[in-house]
Amino acid sequence: MLLCIGGVCVPYTAVVPILILAFKWAASKLAQMGLLPKFLQDILQLSTAVSTTINKDAPQIESKGPSTVKPLESEAEFDELIQKKDQTVVCKFTASWCKPCHKIQPFYERLSSAYPGTVFLTIDVDEYYEISSKYNVAMMPTFVVVQGDQVLGTYAGSAEAQLQDFLREKLVK
Repeated sequence: MLLCIGGVCVPYTAVVPILILAFKWAASKLAQMGLLPKFLQDILQLSTAVSTTINKDAPQIESKGPSTVKPLESEAEFDELIQKKDQTVVCKFTASWCKPCHKIQPFYERLSSAYPGTVFLTIDVDEYYEISSKYNVAMMPTFVVVQGDQVLGTYAGSAEAQLQDFLREKLVK
């Protein structure tokens, strides 16, 4: 018996293996984005393949000191930082429940050490809704580079290489 969709016919015995391959492909993409729970990665044997890929492709960062990332403690602190016209601030908008945010945090901390004159913040969108809405944060993580009241750039996503390129372009070393 054949299953025909349009001009393509597939034997019924091939449908299950094709569905399994499609499921495993989708799971590997979710694992790469940090959206697949660890226990499912272990069951599907995706852990080693994903971590090898991430480590191999991780951008190199020239460290110039210790990490300077700090969580925002108050709206007054934020207002004080952005009022300084010569102070550049990199804001990472995040949430405690956001897995991609947690995944990119160590890389974000390493990046902060490459720009010692810049303030690197993490801002919880659930706690500081007014600030996140001011910068039109619609997804997490979102990175906003601010100098004074001017937004120098915005990047939304958790791709390490793209974040590094974004900061290299927006921040003067």
